[in-house]
Amino acid sequence: MKDVFYTNVRAEVTDPSKWYQPQLSVVKKLGKLIDESGVLDIVSKGDIVAIKTHFGDRGTTRTLRSVFIRAVVEKVIEAGGRPFVTETTGLGMLRPRCTALGRINIAEENGYTHQTLKAPIIIADGLLGFDYVEVPINGKHLKSVKVAKAIAESDAVICCTHFKLHMQAGFGGSIKNVGVGCVAKPSKFDIHMSDYPQIDREKCTKCDECVKVCPSNAIENYQINREKCVKCLGCSEACKEDAVKTFWVFGRDVSERVVECAKGVFEVQKNFAYLNFLMDITPHCDCHPYSDIPLVPDLGIMASKDVLAIDRASVDLYKRAENLSGALLKDKKFWDWTDAEGMLDYAEELGLGTQNYRLVDVS
Repeated sequence: MKDVFYTNVRAEVTDPSKWYQPQLSVVKKLGKLIDESGVLDIVSKGDIVAIKTHFGDRGTTRTLRSVFIRAVVEKVIEAGGRPFVTETTGLGMLRPRCTALGRINIAEENGYTHQTLKAPIIIADGLLGFDYVEVPINGKHLKSVKVAKAIAESDAVICCTHFKLHMQAGFGGSIKNVGVGCVAKPSKFDIHMSDYPQIDREKCTKCDECVKVCPSNAIENYQINREKCVKCLGCSEACKEDAVKTFWVFGRDVSERVVECAKGVFEVQKNFAYLNFLMDITPHCDCHPYSDIPLVPDLGIMASKDVLAIDRASVDLYKRAENLSGALLKDKKFWDWTDAEGMLDYAEELGLGTQNYRLVDVS
């Protein structure tokens, strides 16, 4: 059994006549949670510490607030670490989120800067998403994982995860923050796709837009050379005629591929701690260029050194919560379709952690 530490985010005012009560701030509660949980015990003096979060996309409005990330940064500095805040590039080559430049620009638009975070922002898989350390695994779906190089080279990683639902994986917690967020672009492709893209000759107009965007010159005679393809999905993104066929996977396949990528990350980086923020829980991930209204009230913040225990506890707390905006995405059919439980079960099968936890309230 693993301890999962928890603090609620309610401002429990005992004396409404006193307006100045800074101890009621969620930022203060986060600091107390970090101290009492001991999750930053993994940081030693002089360590380079990656603080892995998600900056959202242009138009996203419910990502983690920068004040929370800054609070974590300050605790890392207090522990003697040298922190940087990090994310990886997204699939594709053309949208802003697909390159390090675009990721940083979006981060700044959404309020994450060196000044607001008190730490530099470094995109972990490089300028275009191809800086990685390849790790062999013997997974059901994947045989290797491309771990973002800055994640592999750090002395420790603190995952600051905005817990929310996900239309393919079921939910986005710390497992997904590691399995998707800490890998380079080719492994993101492997999570979402069952095969290389293919060009439909009947639809192809030979406009050469896919040829121009391909970073590895893999498109020869309007067909994709698998030996050269680096799995960026830029060709599909560039094609205006829908001539590039893609093969998306859903349900349990996605969940298990996320877990296998997380296992690959843990092969090269074993020094992790996790913070799940159960706030602004939307029915979709922060990759979307918009944010829906929350499904449930803000539930709290969790801390643990066990990636599976913290996600199990987060899902349990979510399922018990009052529904604010209609039953659809809390309905059992949604969980069956996306197979969120499958992610948790497979993570336990592969030895990522335990679903047996004890919730310790430090509110």
